[in-house]
Amino acid sequence: MKFDMQAPSAPALSIGNGGDGDFDVSPSVVGSILTGVAAKAQTYNNLARALEVATAGIGEAANAWPIAEQMNGLNTYLLQRYMRIIGARTVKNITTVTDVVTILISADQEMSDTARSSAAQAAQTSIGDDPLADPNAPVRVGPGPGAVQ
Repeated sequence: MKFDMQAPSAPALSIGNGGDGDFDVSPSVVGSILTGVAAKAQTYNNLARALEVATAGIGEAANAWPIAEQMNGLNTYLLQRYMRIIGARTVKNITTVTDVVTILISADQEMSDTARSSAAQAAQTSIGDDPLADPNAPVRVGPGPGAVQ
């Protein structure tokens, strides 16, 4: 079995004029990154299963119970333990980034709603106008209860 040990070719991060660099957190960009990470995680899970099978195969090929026992211990207590830790961390990271994107979308919607409301309030013609009132409602044009138009 051959493993490709070369570093993956990924685009280099570019740091702009900002202190921490320029980042694109639009849902489409983050979603494409998450899709790529999920695909890599699946490949990783397949390799973890192959490692487990190969380790068991080594024990069987040795045809000696002490070697098989040691290989089983190595697989159970070392290799698979770290494989599970890496897999669990990957899932947690994907979940966390997904949660952050959801929060960003929600915050963006809230800011947009606040901006619309503020713009409506700023657009009133006089201090007593209610910008959110029904435009077809009667309008008070003078003092007293009878001055409704």
